[in-house]
Amino acid sequence: MTLSFKKLFFVLATVLLSIYMLFAAKSILIPVVFAMLVAFILYPLVKWLTKRNIALIWSVIWTMASVTIVVLGVLFLFSAQIVSIVKEYSGFLARLQEVMDKVIVFLNEKVSIIPPIDSQMINEQITQLFSDSGLLIVSDTIGVTSTLFTYLVLTFIYSFLILLYHKHLTKALIHFNPKEDQPAFREMLKEVQEIGQKYLTSMLTLVLVLGGLNSLGLWLIGIEYALFFGFLAALLAIIPYVGTVVGGLIPTLFALITYDSYWYAIGVVAMFWFVQFLEGNFLNPKIVGGNLNINAFFSILSLIAGGLLWGIPGMILFLPMVAILKVVCSYYTELKPVALLLGDSEEKNSHPIFERIEQWGQSIISKITKK
Repeated sequence: MTLSFKKLFFVLATVLLSIYMLFAAKSILIPVVFAMLVAFILYPLVKWLTKRNIALIWSVIWTMASVTIVVLGVLFLFSAQIVSIVKEYSGFLARLQEVMDKVIVFLNEKVSIIPPIDSQMINEQITQLFSDSGLLIVSDTIGVTSTLFTYLVLTFIYSFLILLYHKHLTKALIHFNPKEDQPAFREMLKEVQEIGQKYLTSMLTLVLVLGGLNSLGLWLIGIEYALFFGFLAALLAIIPYVGTVVGGLIPTLFALITYDSYWYAIGVVAMFWFVQFLEGNFLNPKIVGGNLNINAFFSILSLIAGGLLWGIPGMILFLPMVAILKVVCSYYTELKPVALLLGDSEEKNSHPIFERIEQWGQSIISKITKK
């Protein structure tokens, strides 16, 4: 065994430089990476339209217009519930004070090991907290909304341009390689596109399934705005581990403040625990995990690194980025150990139902792309 300090130095320098570039250029890279994933999933539809003798520019325009109509339709579907929740926000503080009064009375009467709690002082502090932080919350909300809107616009523009110039970009990237390596590089780009497409398709499927289960469970319990809270929790579940907790906490607090009986909040907690059990043990591994083939250690590490470097977008994007990195490394002899390190070699037994669904999905995609 030999150790080359020269190679070790270059490896460490490359890793540190890459981390610095990811952090320094995050404002540019975040919408670009989102746009690449969107372009990956929309590419089969653009390809299908171009094979129908429709010009590329019109194929891209119609594809992006269809996506925009779907997004606006979803926003319109939830807009009525969002407006109702905003109108009732002013009454939440009074309900919160009522809940706090009941909790304080219970503690003062039943728990003798703690000194008596002054309910009036607690309510005054809560009122002061909300009044002092009101302007700060509004300013933070405006800042987050403007940033999100900027990212959405840039993602839309970049996705449009990537789809429009995908042939030119692919040809240019291929010609960076020696002639004998160009077929392998073309195959690598195809596999990268498939990884991104499978990841985003799987996440959309998971959001729809979780949103349906959450909404049905909340509706059966009797929670208002079940559809909104159910799909909000499903969207937050895209952020692993953290998103699921936050998504379940919001309707739990809403039930605790809105309803007189505590059984509503207990029912919400039990329902989300059951859905989380299904997601962690059946839905996520079968729908998402099998398409990335990244071991659990680097999945969690990518989540933490993404959160530290890019915040919430990084927690969403770094997992597919690591999967794409694994694919790229597998095509280069010197980097194959990195691909083995990132990959998950453990064989997983899939349920026949999920295998059948996967076969149907692959057959539909292949029919669309080959016609």
